[in-house]
Amino acid sequence: MADFELPNIDQFSPEEQAALNYHRQNLLTGSGLKHDDGGMTTFMGSVVDTDNGAMILPRYWGGSVREVPDAMRFAIRSGIKFPTYESVPKALEAEKRMHDVMEQDLKAYMRGK
Repeated sequence: MADFELPNIDQFSPEEQAALNYHRQNLLTGSGLKHDDGGMTTFMGSVVDTDNGAMILPRYWGGSVREVPDAMRFAIRSGIKFPTYESVPKALEAEKRMHDVMEQDLKAYMRGK
């Protein structure tokens, strides 16, 4: 059991929770990309305009930051339904809210180590 508590994410949509849980799995298993400054990449989101809307796509997969086409292939293979919005501005707003939680998670994780 971890010696820290992560922020509640119940206020997020199921797809946003799936994205946050993808980040949390990378964080809690230590599979994030560790940086010399103590930071860690666990998601590296990009907003991608698709035929179905503007999707928040993680570019961090399998220990590396991927280019968008490669990241899209990983996302499709994962079976995770990442959040999609009616416009890029709405996706960027959601990405900011989610990024804030990811930053809180990282701080809690580092305090618990």
